[in-house]
Amino acid sequence: MKASYARLAAALCALPLVLAACGDNGTTDDDAAPATTPVATEDAPAQETDAEGSWDRDGQPVDGGPTGADGSTGNNLTHDYCAHNQDPACPVGSYTGPHVTVHDNHGHWDNDGQPQNGGPTGADGSTGNNLTQEHCAQNEDPGCPAGSYVGPDAIPDPDGSPHYVQCEGTICTNPNHGGAAGGYWDADGQAVLGGPVGADGSTDNGVSQDYCAENEDPACPVGSYQG
Repeated sequence: MKASYARLAAALCALPLVLAACGDNGTTDDDAAPATTPVATEDAPAQETDAEGSWDRDGQPVDGGPTGADGSTGNNLTHDYCAHNQDPACPVGSYTGPHVTVHDNHGHWDNDGQPQNGGPTGADGSTGNNLTQEHCAQNEDPGCPAGSYVGPDAIPDPDGSPHYVQCEGTICTNPNHGGAAGGYWDADGQAVLGGPVGADGSTDNGVSQDYCAENEDPACPVGSYQG
């Protein structure tokens, strides 16, 4: 009888161990499947790269526009602005002068300094100001191209080029005397007074704007080649 009680007691004592074993699936937290959330690694390549700015076919800035001559980026300046304004935030060689159009039907000054299609782009980026070259030579107006102001007594250059000079000394007393301002391209891109100074410093080359846009010639101005 005592032996029976002993066996019963032993069985009751072992029951919790059996139940625990039945409820255990044999896994622990350490055996759980790893998380599926992707983790960035140092070896993963960058998905985004900084795009170099440019101008689109209409001269509007893309990705901030081209890098400026001073190394600045993200200036968002139009091609017309840079063609008409002497601004270090514009690319090297982009300045062609306010008498030249870089896109059809965009503003500029004609050979008499009169505004065409609203005139050149102003220093403040504005367009359609219809300001004459004389006004801009004699007035510090933000609607005028940067670099166009000469002084309140500015007069047309006696050498016949479309520039303005200060009225002083023999330039005012003798209108046929004046320092040569150098050649340039007219509104049609044709050479006047020999055309602009070449990249090699040469003058009187007589090359057109179209020629320089298509040919890498040292007789053409820096930055005029377009490819």
